[in-house]
Amino acid sequence: TIFNSTSDELVALFADSAPQTVTDLDNVATFKINNTHGLHARPSAMLVAAVKKYKSTIKVSNIDGENKFVDAKSLMKVIGLGVKHGDSLQFSADGPDAKEALVGIGEAIASGLREG
Repeated sequence: TIFNSTSDELVALFADSAPQTVTDLDNVATFKINNTHGLHARPSAMLVAAVKKYKSTIKVSNIDGENKFVDAKSLMKVIGLGVKHGDSLQFSADGPDAKEALVGIGEAIASGLREG
């Protein structure tokens, strides 16, 4: 990952306040959830709203849970992942705006999904 990263990605990777992100050529990114209560209904709805802005097909998996991919545009599927504080979500995007989608999702998660 380090050898294939841009300078901006390297800064984000090593900065203390940056979202924890791993990105590769397959349009996959991993983000740690820092919301105190994980992804309950409200932050899940904010995450799904952020994902729905993009045309790409986006899947998400809770790698600290069952590690199965679900449709990230489905609120019920995202809530069903049972994401707790500290869990890591892996996103996979495929489509015309896949890279932009992963950046936008990372920014939404880093902002706390409107929970501070």
